[in-house]
Amino acid sequence: MKLTNKYNLPEPFVRAVSHRTYDNQGSWRTITELIGPPKIAHLKRKHEHEIETDASELVYTFQGEIAHGVVERAAKTMQEEGWKSEERLFAEIQGKKISGAYDLYNPKTGELIDVKNSTAWKAKKGEAPKEWVEQTNCLAELIRRHGFPVSEIGIVLVIRDFSKPEANRSPDYPKAPVVYLPVDIWEPNRTCAILEERVRLHLEAEEKEVMCSPEDRWAKPDTWAIKKKGQSRAIPGGLYAVEEKAREELAKLGSGYVLEYREGENVRCALYCPVSKFCAQYQNILTRKDK
Repeated sequence: MKLTNKYNLPEPFVRAVSHRTYDNQGSWRTITELIGPPKIAHLKRKHEHEIETDASELVYTFQGEIAHGVVERAAKTMQEEGWKSEERLFAEIQGKKISGAYDLYNPKTGELIDVKNSTAWKAKKGEAPKEWVEQTNCLAELIRRHGFPVSEIGIVLVIRDFSKPEANRSPDYPKAPVVYLPVDIWEPNRTCAILEERVRLHLEAEEKEVMCSPEDRWAKPDTWAIKKKGQSRAIPGGLYAVEEKAREELAKLGSGYVLEYREGENVRCALYCPVSKFCAQYQNILTRKDK
């Protein structure tokens, strides 16, 4: 990875955020990589030394490492109760070395806890997002393969953008800057099947060109928005996926309203994917937009 400093941040800070203690210990894929898009994982390895990352983009990773360090320190004071932290476990699937590291685990009680540092949006419904449920259940399977039980899975989410005014206004907004999200434990057969399938897909990505799905790309479709004249937001219920339907509704509202076309976008590709400039699929999408 090539590190840049576009915003001229002080060198000690740049050094701090770029110093990583992470080590997958020779894994072909980690659990986190496995549940992610195979195309991204493959391109990250293929272009490892060409990828540019700015120091400013490492701030959230830096915050996460601080949180994990504090949790690890606390676990060391609770060893008598059985708590362990930051242990990487391995398994072989289809001849490939897979690994995952838990944040907190208690073999006496079977409790598995994952610590996340993310946004309030992730906790708005009080449920763990799909990818976190899959990740923690796959990690639980690694623990079971080492002969230990998993009786409970939970995620401690530290909300980095918490807003107390928003918590007071919205019933769906988290009420505190940290929440506990329980995760349903899957049957081992289900988890094993997912691990096998994810390895197959990642192997396929190494052998031929594969595509990221709309879900992988965090794709937002084209929409048509009905707005009051002079306003920037759509009226309640005023977003439409079909232009004809939007125009029909606009005709019913009269002259005080306008229709705005909003082009869809691939949010992950455009803003968050580290290998988008090496990705033929995304470059083709950009080319089509330019025409």
